[in-house]
Amino acid sequence: MKIIADENMPNVTKLFSAFGEVELVNGRTLTKEQVKDADVLLVRSVTKVSSELLKGSRVRFVGSATIGVDHIDTEYLAEQGIAFSSAPGCNADAVADYVFSGLGFLALTKNLRWLNKKIGVIGYGNVGKTVFDRFAALGCDVCVYDPIKQAEYASQNKDSVPFVSLASIMACDVISLHAPLTKEGDYPTIGMIGKGQLQQVKAGTAIISAGRGGVIDESALRELYKERRGDLHLVWDVWQGEPELDLETLSIVDIATPHIAGYSKQGREKGTWMVYQAFCQYFNIDKQVSLRDAISPGRLRALSLQEELEEEELLARTAHAIYDVARDDSRLRFNYRRYADKATFDWLRKHYVERDEFATCAVESSSQQALIKLKAMGF
Repeated sequence: MKIIADENMPNVTKLFSAFGEVELVNGRTLTKEQVKDADVLLVRSVTKVSSELLKGSRVRFVGSATIGVDHIDTEYLAEQGIAFSSAPGCNADAVADYVFSGLGFLALTKNLRWLNKKIGVIGYGNVGKTVFDRFAALGCDVCVYDPIKQAEYASQNKDSVPFVSLASIMACDVISLHAPLTKEGDYPTIGMIGKGQLQQVKAGTAIISAGRGGVIDESALRELYKERRGDLHLVWDVWQGEPELDLETLSIVDIATPHIAGYSKQGREKGTWMVYQAFCQYFNIDKQVSLRDAISPGRLRALSLQEELEEEELLARTAHAIYDVARDDSRLRFNYRRYADKATFDWLRKHYVERDEFATCAVESSSQQALIKLKAMGF
């Protein structure tokens, strides 16, 4: 069996080499010629999988170690009888960690007090739900916009989630965006947040964009930034036109990262593992590696808090002990000062400095209230 795999999938050789020849490739530049003799194709979000890539190949199974499937022509795969599996939820905790690391940065550098503010979450899939649950566990006033999930919950007579309109979300003090990029259906998300929606954003609002680039109109965002005289707090992980990055947008955001919100070591490993499970099930093969052996423990496994801190500072400093998003921001800006082209974006992703998830670390404190807050945030 020949297995073509994205070179950025962690543990892919360890997990799949027992079943055949594993050839590692650049997912962004993968060609039809490279795939034609493959039985299995394993990708991440940078690879567009369609008839153009697969026609004439002998591929029987496609796995994407990502939560989104907007890069996959699932209809074509179904028509051709090609099995497909993705990894929904694999990086939900990693993205949630990113959100709270970003808020911690804003709290420490711009004195943003967010715990008692109105929070709006856009998208209630695996990631959005995880982010929502953490805010709710922290006692925040949090609401959600996701009309598809809202209809689904209504049909099941579930009313526990505070769904609201998009306009209500845009009026929140903190907006955390986790919508997929869709172009069809009743609620397409491409360009969903344009000039009209952004005009509802108040000065002083924090926006965290960690879903898909293209959901927010960046030109409209730049106009808003000028109108609000820079009084916005922007944490930006996904970009319109990736892997190209608009330098004017880069100049206005507080945190800029190269689509790595979900790039924790454990989140990426879970993505590969979920595809591995589906692969074994499809080919009716016994798994050769256990989940325990496939997921790494954290490198900093315990923290001890010795003094009382104001709540936002407590959350920020603890979060940054495991993952400080400013590191990734500094690395991106440094590299773009030297090489401001689209190759830089992919280079940063390929050579990402690994990070652990909050949940890999246990926290000790004499303050029960501090422990409750930190557990709610993911520790």
